Amino acid sequence: MRFITIASGKGGVGKSTIAANIAYLLSIYGYKVALFDADIGLANQDIILGVKPKYTILDLLQEKASMEDIVVKINNNFLLIPGESGEEIMRYQNSDILEKFYDGLRGIGELDFLIIDTGAGIGENVRSFIKAATDTIIVTIPDPAAIMDAYSMIKYCARVHDEVFLIVNRADSQKEATEIYKKLESVAKKHINPDFHVEFLGFIEKSLLIEQCNKKRELLVKTNASCVAAIEMADIVKKLTNSLTKDGEHIKETPNIAIFFKRLLQQI
Repeated sequence: MRFITIASGKGGVGKSTIAANIAYLLSIYGYKVALFDADIGLANQDIILGVKPKYTILDLLQEKASMEDIVVKINNNFLLIPGESGEEIMRYQNSDILEKFYDGLRGIGELDFLIIDTGAGIGENVRSFIKAATDTIIVTIPDPAAIMDAYSMIKYCARVHDEVFLIVNRADSQKEATEIYKKLESVAKKHINPDFHVEFLGFIEKSLLIEQCNKKRELLVKTNASCVAAIEMADIVKKLTNSLTKDGEHIKETPNIAIFFKRLLQQI
């Protein structure tokens, strides 16, 4: 199994939209995927995916529903683990949320990918998921504040891993996106760790279609698969899976769920 945390230093960069589209593409390519909406208090993957969950992670915490009850089947290969919006879930300790999540995760079957859509910034939950993940994807946009926040995320990632992926969203061109990547990679090698690797996973150009799909609660890669932005997302997924065969073997690291959970609680 591959555990992928998708994060951003700054809110509003399109992280959740990218996470949903990546998860969907992986599923239609034949991988078993679960997408966990881990933006505690501000969850919105149900809106992006156009579904209305009967239960959420809050119901799991309150023991009103099991993990099997709360998961939403998007297609045969794609499950959504819905988060919760509002203040009530904020009353729970990080460790309580993670323990319930772990216990429930063991009951939903074998997966090739668990994709975790975190909140913006680098709070406790986000740090826990980054530390536990086999892969972390940082999403940024061509905005000075967003780029600086992405650098802060890279600094933390370098403390716990030797590599991080970068996606530049809403770029005017490939040239602009590549320049942002090269700048971040250069600064990271100079000021963080010369051996730390920032891998450029790809870029997505500005697109009104993405905004239109979000308003309609549709996935771009599903309804507009031939548009430029959808093709760019497909290229990102191809790069992401270049070390993984369709049966889920031959990946760089294959921890089981127990190891993943221990990392979440920073026990190892």
